[in-house]
Amino acid sequence: MDIDTGRPGYDAFFLKMVAIVGMAMQHTVLVLGDVIPLGLHFPLQLAGGLTFPIMAFLLVEGYRYTSNVKRYMGRLFLWGVISQAPYMMAFGIVFIPTPNIMFTLFISLLAIVMYDRMKRRGLFVFLFVILCIVSFFFDWGGIGPVVVFIYHIIKTEKLRRIIPPITAAAYNLIFFSLLGAIIAMAAIMVNVSPIFAEAFTEALYPKTIEEIGIGAAFASIMFPIGSFLAVPLVLRYNGERGRSMKYLFYGFYPLHLLILALLAYVIGIGDLSLFTRVI
Repeated sequence: MDIDTGRPGYDAFFLKMVAIVGMAMQHTVLVLGDVIPLGLHFPLQLAGGLTFPIMAFLLVEGYRYTSNVKRYMGRLFLWGVISQAPYMMAFGIVFIPTPNIMFTLFISLLAIVMYDRMKRRGLFVFLFVILCIVSFFFDWGGIGPVVVFIYHIIKTEKLRRIIPPITAAAYNLIFFSLLGAIIAMAAIMVNVSPIFAEAFTEALYPKTIEEIGIGAAFASIMFPIGSFLAVPLVLRYNGERGRSMKYLFYGFYPLHLLILALLAYVIGIGDLSLFTRVI
């Protein structure tokens, strides 16, 4: 190990709080973006990029030190189930219910457990590819299990803390650049073929081109920059657990989504019928 964990730095509790705050900031702009000034979209998206690289790192750290991995996995799955309705309400995902981030963490943890316990590497590679394909439809997409897996298998501690966040940043930079370009192209197509543009955009996002806004779409480019900025934070992790608040993240996740969904409905930018469809 080439990281001096005895020096002052950030404990797991601090990193978890950074991840939680970043998540809440990005989710706020995603749900309430229509009433948030465009200038604020950029820092809020930036903060959101910090979340998954940090949570993936802490997931692997938790796996290393847990006394009961089955209970750990069960807890992730249970809170995924609890969080699904608030997640769908907040983001308007009803007819095609994309699984939330808890399920992404669950299958990512499953992948590293399989890696450690399966002797047939060929079979593991096949199953890992399947998990990545499945997770492509989850929150954070197919890169989720890959980032967690890299955190787990790299032996050099410094590299282990640098490469996964950069991998996440690169993936999202490509993804959001393509998404921004596609939305920009669709916006241009409004003047050429409105019917085509509307169908094209609805296949990508449950809003019309006018509702998305080109500026807000390109603000999402800040998200991968946030993932890159997770590197110095993870590098400063000192190996200490810090304050023990095990269920803080689990409980905060569905609660803040539910609050955001309610706010959206109250101020008139959410669809109240989503409640009845989900419940």
